[in-house]
Amino acid sequence: MTTNPNSLNDPRTPHAIQGWVLVSTSWLLIMASAVIAPVLPRMTAHYRDTPNAPLLISLVATLPALFIALLSAPFGLLADRVGRRRLLLIGLAIYGFLGIAPYWLESLQWIVTSRAGVGVTEAMVMTCSTALIADYYSGAERERWLALQTGSASVVAILMNVIGGALGEHGWRMPFSLYAFSFILFPLVAFFVWEPVHGEAQAIRQPRMNLDRHSKVEEQPFRWNGLLGICLITFFAGTAFYVVVIQLSFILTERGYASPKMIGIGAALAGLAMSCGSALFRIIRARYTVKLAISFVLSSSGFFIMTYAHTYRLTVAGAALNEVGSGLVLPTLVTWAISTLPGHMRGRGTGAWLSFFALGQFASPLVVLALARLLGGRVQALHTYAFACGLAAMISILVAWRSQVRPERDPLLRQA
Repeated sequence: MTTNPNSLNDPRTPHAIQGWVLVSTSWLLIMASAVIAPVLPRMTAHYRDTPNAPLLISLVATLPALFIALLSAPFGLLADRVGRRRLLLIGLAIYGFLGIAPYWLESLQWIVTSRAGVGVTEAMVMTCSTALIADYYSGAERERWLALQTGSASVVAILMNVIGGALGEHGWRMPFSLYAFSFILFPLVAFFVWEPVHGEAQAIRQPRMNLDRHSKVEEQPFRWNGLLGICLITFFAGTAFYVVVIQLSFILTERGYASPKMIGIGAALAGLAMSCGSALFRIIRARYTVKLAISFVLSSSGFFIMTYAHTYRLTVAGAALNEVGSGLVLPTLVTWAISTLPGHMRGRGTGAWLSFFALGQFASPLVVLALARLLGGRVQALHTYAFACGLAAMISILVAWRSQVRPERDPLLRQA
């Protein structure tokens, strides 16, 4: 990381410890689904006599994403006004209590309610931690930490899937105890993270020569319509991203591999592939739209393999290839979005991006459920997503070509 060599002991100079503490708070978002994904079929069986049980179980997995979608932008605006560190600490404290609540709750309706509260706190945590990363770092260094945010979360998802699956063998409630991890993060944030004096204070410390060609767009006037376009792409990417996360356990169960341990291992391997996709983000030195095209091609190919596979290994292989694409698309979109934001608007802009991503996550199982009913099963829904991601790849290629041929028609496309 580039820092002032004469201020290495300055607590206001961000070092690796600040980056890792902030990155680690983002793990709570992936934990929200990865921990319980292996036990969703057993939860469904436990509450089979509860009215609308399949829908309610889907909400257990995805309701947090709805509240992230609804509240990330308002919390971003609030963070810009009252302080990102303060809101981050509040979110971490409440997250732990609500996250472990289903360990004791008996009513499925109350469990769903507690998951809504988890979503509220996730909106606080993700908006503030991502905005603080953007405050502390700039240029290529910012890209590195945002890529690590996705890549490290994938590794954590692997551990949570394995641990969640192993705990699930002793009862579907056991994995919820892992949400207490936020109680470990709270003192780390309290001790190592500070509130920037201004949104751009730390970025100003970085020499202008360190800004890469992507971050130069920050010098241009802010344009909400440009951010909105990125957010709409993010919504679709969010729906595709969550298909494997939620549906893999059901697909494997339908194919005769119902053990939570096997499901957890399969999900863990897919999560490892996502971290590889995040690494590709740093390796591939290309425009954002080129990276999007590559990611959608990988996701589409993975969906096709999952559609036609019948064995455990091939199904998991397809899921892994799909997750390589997901690992590439997330840092691409978040970096592109943040690169358009001036410092004083990073909270609300980051919140807006997170809202669209979380809305896509929430909509994903509902879309899959609707497609499954319309087309005859989850496999057919995966087939539809395979074609949709392929179409998105072609559109990305066309936009990349246009940005090369006629960039002067849209300044944002110069960075696309």
